[in-house]
Amino acid sequence: MASKVIDVSYWQKDIDYDAVVDAGVEGVIIKISEGCTEEETWRHHVEQCIEHGLKWGVYVYSHASTPERAREEAETAIMLLSGYPAPPMCIWFDCEAPECFAGGVDTTAVCSAFIVECNEAGFRAGIYSSSLKFTDYMENSIQPNLLADYVPYWIADYRGYNGFAQTYPDKHVAGWQWSDKEYIGDTNVDMNEWYEEL
Repeated sequence: MASKVIDVSYWQKDIDYDAVVDAGVEGVIIKISEGCTEEETWRHHVEQCIEHGLKWGVYVYSHASTPERAREEAETAIMLLSGYPAPPMCIWFDCEAPECFAGGVDTTAVCSAFIVECNEAGFRAGIYSSSLKFTDYMENSIQPNLLADYVPYWIADYRGYNGFAQTYPDKHVAGWQWSDKEYIGDTNVDMNEWYEEL
């Protein structure tokens, strides 16, 4: 059975975590950084999750257009997590910025570099993006069939179904972000179905 998960950043800095629990949310994925810049509210969100018994993960909103830059972004997240337990819901590479898909960019290699850097540091890592950013033929897209089978995917698709899961049934879909228009109290949140056990 799927769990209810939200993702948060600065824009949800005032969210009421008692209301989050009351809404049946079981996990929260928190923006830890954008590129190599720390997101200023992530520690507060993590502390609230721990205090309220919620599972948590973090995501890096990437601006990487080279594997080298992706590794630097991974290193930033790893450094920031020093002193915290490994995120139970892993580190996510949020690959949606236009520069990640610019002409001449090997987007799959960029994603792979981030994941390998996290894995080598002892962290599980996966890829977040829209269903429409995955193909089998465009270099400047994410090509799941060129990535290891163990890579988890967190997919944004607001069409009422998860197109990635239909196109790549053998790949590991950890979660589906099905809406960016849900509310907890007065706070707008993205809502996800989570398929991994929390």
